[in-house]
Amino acid sequence: MRKTKAKLNKPRDSVPLEAVPLVWLRARYRFHSFSYRDPRGAFSAAVGLPVVSPTAVLLGICSTLYEFGRQLEAEEFLRTIHLCRVKVDPPEGVVFFRAFHQLRRYVTTQIKDPKKGPKPNIGFTEINQGTREYGLPQGPLSLYVGVPEGQRLFVADALRDRDHIGTHDSLCSLIENVEEVAEPKEILCDPLGESSIPLGNGTPVTVVMLSRFVSAEFSDSPTPWRMAGGENTELVPFVIPGSFAGTRSGKIYRKGAKVDLTNDRK
Repeated sequence: MRKTKAKLNKPRDSVPLEAVPLVWLRARYRFHSFSYRDPRGAFSAAVGLPVVSPTAVLLGICSTLYEFGRQLEAEEFLRTIHLCRVKVDPPEGVVFFRAFHQLRRYVTTQIKDPKKGPKPNIGFTEINQGTREYGLPQGPLSLYVGVPEGQRLFVADALRDRDHIGTHDSLCSLIENVEEVAEPKEILCDPLGESSIPLGNGTPVTVVMLSRFVSAEFSDSPTPWRMAGGENTELVPFVIPGSFAGTRSGKIYRKGAKVDLTNDRK
């Protein structure tokens, strides 16, 4: 499991979600390369999804604020990160393909292997091999982020300066200005079971597993967060519009209608 540490100056008590009115911001991105894996999957054999988890969006906002030297604002956002909400509008379609990769890590310490003894290759690289699903999106991906009113301006700045969403090589560009909007009511990416899901017009839907925050009780020395289930996060089935279909070259996702592959049977 990937872990993230956060150290805050002044811990605050958690606030009930119902007591905090949220302002919704919308940011739309086009991707130069897109990759986001099922949070239950291993890095070396990741299954690709057309949407990203709420935890990935919210921690990305914190990361951008830290990157631009806005530590106090990043820490303020971390204290209320469990109160924020995220909805994702997937691209119109995504064609997925698998890429073989080799991950190189430099050996920097002489760790003794119980079976093989001390490592003699300090300064050289160890290679881990695996595959990952990348996507070629058709159309933009839109993020809707609900945040407390006092954080609206610096969260908008973070969304404006974001250069990747999902994995670090999932590079994106903002295509419109970040705008304040009303909370979207149509199906975008909603947790299964929390409310009725209006299907309408026979549009197919798919259930995917994503990660979200459930609490944020910080101290001066907080324990690491588990991003795929733990005290601070949970894995939840989400409903997204659209369907998947498999081909010999990879899988295809379509948001608006069922995927038709009758002409792809050659």
